[in-house]
Amino acid sequence: MKNIRRISAILLALVMVLALTVNAFAYTVTIEPNADDNAAHTYEAYQIFKGDLAESNNKKILSNITWGSNVDDTKLGQLAADIEALRDPTAENYTALTASSSAAEFAEAIAALNAGNDTETAQKVADAFGKVLTGTPAASGSAALDVSPAGYYLVKDQDNSLSGKEDAAYSRFILQVVSDVTVAAKSEVPSVDKKIKEGETKLSANSASIGDEIPYEITSKVPDMTGYDKYYFVLNDTMSKGLTFNDDVTVTIGETALAADDYEVSYETAADGTTAVKIVLKNFIQYKDQKDAAIAVNYTATLNEQADLTAAGNVNEVQLTYSNDPNYDYQGTDEPDPNDPDEPTGVTPKVETKTFSTAVQLTKVDADIPTKTLTGAKFLIDGEKLNVALINEKVFEPAADGTYYMLKDGTYTTEAPNGNEDLYDSTSKKYKLVDKVTEDVTKEQVTAEGYVNENGVLTIEGLNAGTYTITELAAPEGYNLLKQPIELVVNSVVDQDTKTCDWSATVDGENAAIENNVIKLTVKNNQGSELPSTGGIGTTLFYVLGGMLVLSACVILITRKRVNAEA
Repeated sequence: MKNIRRISAILLALVMVLALTVNAFAYTVTIEPNADDNAAHTYEAYQIFKGDLAESNNKKILSNITWGSNVDDTKLGQLAADIEALRDPTAENYTALTASSSAAEFAEAIAALNAGNDTETAQKVADAFGKVLTGTPAASGSAALDVSPAGYYLVKDQDNSLSGKEDAAYSRFILQVVSDVTVAAKSEVPSVDKKIKEGETKLSANSASIGDEIPYEITSKVPDMTGYDKYYFVLNDTMSKGLTFNDDVTVTIGETALAADDYEVSYETAADGTTAVKIVLKNFIQYKDQKDAAIAVNYTATLNEQADLTAAGNVNEVQLTYSNDPNYDYQGTDEPDPNDPDEPTGVTPKVETKTFSTAVQLTKVDADIPTKTLTGAKFLIDGEKLNVALINEKVFEPAADGTYYMLKDGTYTTEAPNGNEDLYDSTSKKYKLVDKVTEDVTKEQVTAEGYVNENGVLTIEGLNAGTYTITELAAPEGYNLLKQPIELVVNSVVDQDTKTCDWSATVDGENAAIENNVIKLTVKNNQGSELPSTGGIGTTLFYVLGGMLVLSACVILITRKRVNAEA
């Protein structure tokens, strides 16, 4: 009998354990990131309602609903007011919600809104619950959240988890009746690009002379601003000291040119000569209905005498600052409040172009006395130079281990084809997002001339890889012109990883010296031939020769007289 009782007790304990296991069954919510969002997210799940989960006609049904563990019951009045603002009081069987309404009454009112997924009404419901959260989240993680028990959960980014991160945006609140489910993160990360515009051609690099105007175009798109009541869109452009901003900004969204008072431009030149330009698009939320419309910002800068010819190159970059939390109540005007460091904003990676250039330093010397420099020489340089630029960008590349698929509209997604294969460019080809540095090369004909200075030096600036001829047009006084032009060949090797440029050069086939990114070239001149002239040593020579001839004549005359006398 005792054994039977023991067995019964063990069986009862097992049944209780199994029952607890069933009740505590964990469901997994998997969050798929936005393809443009490169930040590491930390998501949290908060329990709003709990109840019994069932499925009917492919729909998840929650019954016997009570309040979840993460609803602050002291704020139910605020929640009721927010939900009431979405309801129609003239609807049949309408009963107003109050702070004392039950969880089931709240759930019934929300269900009656007939708000489909990802609608504005559904987002407002999520925002309302976001204001009444309390306690420790039911689960947290970077992609998969295990929650229990079944219920209605709000999933959000952890507060301040994306501060200071590039290419990042907080996801809109996600409301989900929980079973094992995969949901998409509703985050929007805008991008920005910058080019040099020459006619209809857009370049990442070009060549120009001092005094030339360089036309720039910054491009972006109107982002998805669902969930936002205010949105910042601020462009920060930085120009090197060799560029002078001309303050001639124009902005176009879609096909419409904005009026001057639709945006604000400010700029300041620092002590080091760089110029920071800020372009603020005012009341940007007004373009909410123009999602994906092209944004084009155009302006010019003039290349000035401070253009950088060293190995550092000329850097020009732009970065976009934007609102990145659709769940936040932004209080600023048209740009982030500098006095509110906790206000969530995102920044795009800087888009940078780097153009390399070099110089030739020609020194004129005496061929017989190389330490003696000469003045008065004039040279012509002629040839074709190559401008080399490095362009940084993020690109999708085919990769067997990639996690992205390309859609037929040219965008990318991490969602694998599943019954919607007709949307995909290929259901088998995968891609991965990588940082890539590409090289851009343009050519330009160069013709320039100039005199050496008082130290015998002529510096020819702005040269890049190419083949040149250097012809002497005028020689120093007393010296002969060079008989043949000098052939100068300049080469460059660009390291894509370190973003540096190594220069080399030959002069008439011989390696040239390079110091501090400047090619050193010594040109020797020979003096002309020295000929005799009257009034100088030549006259003395003639006098001496004449005296010798007279003396010879006298000797001959005396000799003849002696001979005649003896005869």
